[in-house]
Amino acid sequence: MQVRNIKWILLIALAVLLTIVATLLFQNWQRSHFVCSGELLMEYPDIRGDVSIKYVFDGSKGVAILRGQIFDNNGDTLEVNHNVWFSFTRKGNDYFLASENVSSSTGGTNLNPMLKRTLPDFYLKAKEPFYLSILRLNSSTWQFYTSRSPSVFCRR
Repeated sequence: MQVRNIKWILLIALAVLLTIVATLLFQNWQRSHFVCSGELLMEYPDIRGDVSIKYVFDGSKGVAILRGQIFDNNGDTLEVNHNVWFSFTRKGNDYFLASENVSSSTGGTNLNPMLKRTLPDFYLKAKEPFYLSILRLNSSTWQFYTSRSPSVFCRR
């Protein structure tokens, strides 16, 4: 009878251990496989911007899709339509991104001065590094922040 009880205890302990390991692996996988969108509102003395950003993280690759407008005090408006393909590594909540390919609706290589003043080089040129800290706030919301740009609340 004693041996039978020990077998059941070991079986239950193994099941609990496997459940914990599976949960931890799934949570780790979720940190590098998710899609979310947020709004980036920019305010400078002579330029304003409203750009939506959709991030797709898939393993060690991803894409950032930027759409919106930038306005200056002279009444000029610049449409933002960029796709940035990137690779990334993650350590905890820190994500280290490197742009690999950047495309825009203009298709040209000359960057508008308003873009250069408002967006980090990562979103404008290939081979540019970018650092993000990403905190998952709940099941559908993440907070993105860096020391160089404002926070973005990103939702599924």
